[in-house]
Amino acid sequence: MFFSKKVFIALVLLAAPVLAFAQQKTYPLYPKEAPNTKKLVAKDGIGNGGRITEVAIPQLTVYRPQKNESNGKAILICPGGGYKIIAIQHEGHQIARWYSERGYTAAVLKYRLPEEELLNASWEVPLMDAEEGMRFLRKNASKWGYGEDKIGVLGFSAGGHLASSVSVHNHPAEGKTPSSKPNFSVLVYPVISMDTAITHQGSRRNLLGEKLETEWETYFSNETQVNTETPPAFLVHSWDDGAVPAENSIRYAKALHQFDTPVELHLFQKGGHGYGSGNFEQHGNAATWLELSDRWISDLFQEKE
Repeated sequence: MFFSKKVFIALVLLAAPVLAFAQQKTYPLYPKEAPNTKKLVAKDGIGNGGRITEVAIPQLTVYRPQKNESNGKAILICPGGGYKIIAIQHEGHQIARWYSERGYTAAVLKYRLPEEELLNASWEVPLMDAEEGMRFLRKNASKWGYGEDKIGVLGFSAGGHLASSVSVHNHPAEGKTPSSKPNFSVLVYPVISMDTAITHQGSRRNLLGEKLETEWETYFSNETQVNTETPPAFLVHSWDDGAVPAENSIRYAKALHQFDTPVELHLFQKGGHGYGSGNFEQHGNAATWLELSDRWISDLFQEKE
């Protein structure tokens, strides 16, 4: 069959988007039934805009860079949603594609929401899933072409609370599994604290419930859990955030600084909350955070080398 040069070029262009994302694949977090399961869910609940309202199987969707384009780093992405839903599109897949196009292996975490009727000790489960996601990435480091010591975590809003939780807490799994501790974190308009003066009340209520002891409030007030093992962090917040006060990021940055841990905090005049990658018209300079984070991560590892 004869093809003209123009037809051939057109076919290549049509195939380009498929080729660009050929490295995308979804994996279950656990080989068998997920731990702490009380009641199985038949399928994910899906709300407006593709938001996930209920999780049947916790998973990782991994976006790998094109062959020979890896920068040797990986990042686990925790979308937000107040521990009530998961904003998996604009705070998950869109962000993963951006990082993957710049050489990162980027994995979107679909974590279980802390629903008491479905889970035992439901407040522990999102962190359990995030830690397993980190271990999964670390297990596959050599196979997928990034360093075991160059794996970070990124989180938005309540996903930022989850990302900071996996940064300050470390629960070694049974057997010879690798560490779940990230090597760096990127926290975007994050919930950090359970302190009622500055927390996001919905996230606190959905995670802790109404009757948990004070010890869990302290445990999940991550600014109080920072120590010498807590990894460097890049934080993004806006003064006009009406959902999660910027004080969350400020307290976490101060706590890291007290331990001489590298930390960079960007407080923007305009931005609001929940904007994902953002755009200049609506969110001003806050829309530069992706490029800034990429530069910070690169500088962080250059300094270590």
